[in-house]
Amino acid sequence: MTFQDIIRPGVRTDIEPVIPGDEVDEAKEKKTYITRVYDIPEDDDVVELVMPMDGTRLIVLDPGSRFRLFFYAAKGIYACEAEVVDRGNIDGVAVAVLEPLTDLEKVQRREFFRYNTVVGMTARMLDDRQEALYLEKHTLDALSVPDEKCVIVDLSGGGMRFISSRKFPKGCLIHARFVLNIQGNGRCYDTVLRILYTDPVLGNPKNMEYRGQFLFLEGGDREDIIRYIFEEQRKERQRKTGN
Repeated sequence: MTFQDIIRPGVRTDIEPVIPGDEVDEAKEKKTYITRVYDIPEDDDVVELVMPMDGTRLIVLDPGSRFRLFFYAAKGIYACEAEVVDRGNIDGVAVAVLEPLTDLEKVQRREFFRYNTVVGMTARMLDDRQEALYLEKHTLDALSVPDEKCVIVDLSGGGMRFISSRKFPKGCLIHARFVLNIQGNGRCYDTVLRILYTDPVLGNPKNMEYRGQFLFLEGGDREDIIRYIFEEQRKERQRKTGN
């Protein structure tokens, strides 16, 4: 089965940078851009994508850069890794030409759906003993209550981005507690995050922005988070349309 059998021009495509090496550095750079397929030339083993935008800024994909592509095709979501081999302008459209490095594979990408939100959270860093206990038995110390106030600003089934005045080092594990209102019912979640990325908040260096990945998140909790994201996105669409 070829690209032409599955992917068509105009198909929405999410792209994520592929950065070899350090996982922490990869997390820092791993921002998803949304674009679409411009064309798939029949005579060449390449795919042409419209250069993505970040707000009003054009994101130029340089030759030699590698990306993981997610195509939202009629038959499902397909992914592959690809390298930019050329770029140009076709009929006034900025286009990047990518050569696939792996075969297309059908994926279930629900855990990557994310939502910009504002949710209060409390957190605490696990000490060495608590971290070892959690990594071995996936249990938390019931007597240690998260008390550092934070704000979640981006949530997905795989992790979150949050802001806090507390300094958490890269690579540490934190116990995060937050409440999500799903279908009118509030439920408290106790999760553990590994901090992958830290950076001072622009304009407010006393606060830090963190990106964390959920560890050993139970399937039901992950499904709840995804359900919350879908529900909030639906509410947002209804507010915009007035329905």
